Amino acid sequence: MKLTPRYLVWVNLVLLALLAYWGASTVSTAVGAKLMPAPTVKLSSPPPPVVKEPNRPATHYTVIHSRDLFNSTKPEAPKPAEPPKPSECKAKLWGVAVHVDETASYAIIEDLGVRKQELYRINQPAAGCGTIKRIEWDRVVLDRDGREEILDLAPPAGGAPVQHGGTAVAAAGAAGRAEAGRAEAGRGEAAGGRAADSRVQKVSDTEYSVDRKEVDSALDNMNQLLTQVRAVPHFDGGKATGFRLFAIRQNSIFDQIGLRNGDIIQRINGTEINDPGKALALFNELRDQRQLVVELLRNKEAKTLSYNIN
Repeated sequence: MKLTPRYLVWVNLVLLALLAYWGASTVSTAVGAKLMPAPTVKLSSPPPPVVKEPNRPATHYTVIHSRDLFNSTKPEAPKPAEPPKPSECKAKLWGVAVHVDETASYAIIEDLGVRKQELYRINQPAAGCGTIKRIEWDRVVLDRDGREEILDLAPPAGGAPVQHGGTAVAAAGAAGRAEAGRAEAGRGEAAGGRAADSRVQKVSDTEYSVDRKEVDSALDNMNQLLTQVRAVPHFDGGKATGFRLFAIRQNSIFDQIGLRNGDIIQRINGTEINDPGKALALFNELRDQRQLVVELLRNKEAKTLSYNIN
């Protein structure tokens, strides 16, 4: 765009006006600064020095503790947990098996209302006594409606109750020593170590006759019965195939019916014994059985023992 001489004159006049305004403002500011008087500054006197307080004894500061500035409301002291009380449920603990893996531990408990024994594991409801919380070597801890109760191992017939702590002895251990003493005393009674009035008669090498009273007496005192022998699961190729017997006490019912240390019980009346629950169920059925056939391995050889109960 090309400016005509008329517009060019107006542009020059505007630029000259702006330049004149800027120059007048600058001169006015400079003259005003020279003519304005300097401001008056008043300085205050410095404050007096702080006097250091003398050291005071610790008792001087106890008021801070008594006021409890940072925790004006003290929490109540936690109440000590009450120890579990003995259970009053109508049940009896006959035996326990404690494993490193708690889920594999189990307890044999009898419901006294129906006179039935069953096998229970942790977290299972047991005979109307609540849920099993822990299984220990001489007792079971139950959870009944949120509170813990103890079911102690039943003492043997004529034995003292189970005690805990100190030098107390478990009932099962006491029964074992008593049984050992009776076995020692009876070694010279009759040939083969059997008492003359035994209710178990050997008919042949593989057949026995057992008095019904002997079976009933053993089942009525299950705790003492369990001290006369020990049994552990036997595995073959990673699979349970039975229970191996050991620590059979001399003159015990297990000794008299021809069982030996190292025997592996595989089947009873055709039922495979590869689980503690099955073994316990068969114990409960012995009262109604008239004949018992036990299949076992002895020194890696199969053997069958027959028992007539009358």
